[in-house]
Amino acid sequence: MSKEMNGRKLLLICMPIASLFFLTACAQTTQVYRSPKGYDFNKGEKLFLPDALHELSGIAFPVESSKHIFANEDENGLVYYFAPGEHQYQQIKFAKKGDYEGIAISNGYIVVLESKGTVYSFPYSDILQREATNVKVGKDLIPKAEYESLAASQSDSLLYIICKKCAVDKSSSKVTGYVLGLSKEGDFFKKGEFKIDEKQIDLISSLKGKQFRPSALTKNKRTNEWYILSSINKMLVVANEKWEVVGAFPLDPSLFNQPEAIAFDDSGSLYIGNEGGDKANKATLLKFKLN
Repeated sequence: MSKEMNGRKLLLICMPIASLFFLTACAQTTQVYRSPKGYDFNKGEKLFLPDALHELSGIAFPVESSKHIFANEDENGLVYYFAPGEHQYQQIKFAKKGDYEGIAISNGYIVVLESKGTVYSFPYSDILQREATNVKVGKDLIPKAEYESLAASQSDSLLYIICKKCAVDKSSSKVTGYVLGLSKEGDFFKKGEFKIDEKQIDLISSLKGKQFRPSALTKNKRTNEWYILSSINKMLVVANEKWEVVGAFPLDPSLFNQPEAIAFDDSGSLYIGNEGGDKANKATLLKFKLN
């Protein structure tokens, strides 16, 4: 990194948002962090989320537009959706209380991942209802373990899930991922698996002797690259279509205090969501526009 870059200040730009739930705040640090191509993690917009999403665990945008953000938290079987500028959020119940993590929207369905590996789908058309109908549940499709990362590939209606902590990876330098198909009826079926090599990450940015623990996943449809977030490692990893690591970017812990959610909107802006953690803090979305 050049001396000029070392001397720059990290500035999180404040932009006004007319909403009861979205407020803005500024943060500064003297360190500059590297960013994936097309984005600048040294410039962004910070949005505070409603208290209902204090335990934020996943975000997603519909394919058609980015008017609404869909989100879930890890305690209740609810999906929330809202738009910047609105004074209210809507919610829909799809399951009883549990430990819910990633969320994705694909093939006309909203899909939610439970931490033990169970997946739920319900029709996107149900969002105007208080409770989802025709909920499909996919059990025992992947090994029981700890999962937080779920993403959809719109081109083929496939779902991708990455282990956070799986027995199969205990003595390995690789992290296992699983591919599920999603039918037009909302049913799930096994499709395959893949591996992410921690050694490839270490060559770019040191994991400091820790295992890689993914907390969220999304696909950049402009580049066909996978963006893999880790709250524990405070890192964003970028992989190509073959799951080869092509980038690894440490995250500023003062901004990314507990990064648990990631998604792109239809304009290419990257959103990273932080769980509130300590009750004194609020869950946040950090928005980085495409350069």
